[in-house]
Order: sequence, then structure tokens, then C-alpha cells
Amino acid sequence: MPFAKFRFHICFFLILSLPTLAQAQYVLVLQKGDNLKTRIIYEVGETITYKQRDVEGFLTDRIVAIEEDIIEMSENVLLPKQIEVVDISEKDERNQTLTNLTLLPLGAGALLLTAETVNSLYSEGRVSVSEPSLMISGGLLFTGLVMSQVRYKRFRHKNRRKIHILSIAEWKESLEED
Repeated sequence: MPFAKFRFHICFFLILSLPTLAQAQYVLVLQKGDNLKTRIIYEVGETITYKQRDVEGFLTDRIVAIEEDIIEMSENVLLPKQIEVVDISEKDERNQTLTNLTLLPLGAGALLLTAETVNSLYSEGRVSVSEPSLMISGGLLFTGLVMSQVRYKRFRHKNRRKIHILSIAEWKESLEED
């Protein structure tokens, strides 16, 4: 009798899990050419900001489901070819690297200016900054401010830039090839 109960539970579990096993999961992939390192991946549940063809302005929506050829949002259903531009300023990992690189010249300029000021205060008894130190620290600060404006902001769907829908298995397989 215990074996019959056990068999019933296994059959019940398999029947419940069968739809999830049969259904493939998909991801939305933004990619330029064949470069796998710059891929940007959106999964179900993530928020995406995009501009749809023939619609003014950007829309921000949450991805509810990704099927083989459509993307279901919480307020919209569309094909990948209907997306003209995707705002990637928050999603692209390279922006974090640029932010870190921006802090280096800003910090160096501020440190040089502070060291020169403290040094003059200690040696001369008054606050003064030499002209070369002022020019170098100004140049470093200016470089940091200019670099802070450099970001990967938008992914335009045209030419070699493609928006794909891949199954999780295809996506993992392409990662293993790299």
C-alpha cells in the first residue's frame, strides 16, 4: 500500500510539472554584430525602456513573457522588429567601468589641489597655489567632467545592431562557444 501512495505522488508531481518542462524559456538579446561580449540580456520580469516605431517618445514597461517571436509587456505586445531604440543607460555594464574611470581624474585633481594648498599653508603660512599645479589640477578636473558625460545610452535597432529572441538553451550554448 505505501508503494501505491508513493507512485500516486510521483505521478501527480509529473503531471503538474509537465507544462513547465515542455515550455521553453526565452530571453531578449540586444547585440551588435557577432560580438558576444557586448550582449545585453533582458529576462522576464525586468523593466525595459524603449521607443516603438511610429510612436512618439519612450515607453517604460515590464516584460511579462517572451515567446518565440513576440515580447509581452505589462501594457503592450510587440515584435522585436517594432522596437526602434532601447535605452540601455542603466543596463549596460560598460557604464559602470566608465563611472569608475571618471572618478580617477576627478580624485587626482582634487588631491593635487588639496596637497598644494596644505603644502603652501605649512611652508609659507598662507594659502597659495602655484600656477603649474593649478593648471594640472584644472586639467584633471575638466577631463573627469568631460568623461562623466560619456555613456552608452541607447541601442538603435538598425544595420548590424540586432534584437533577437533566444531560448535559454541557445543563449547558454553561445556562451560556451565563446
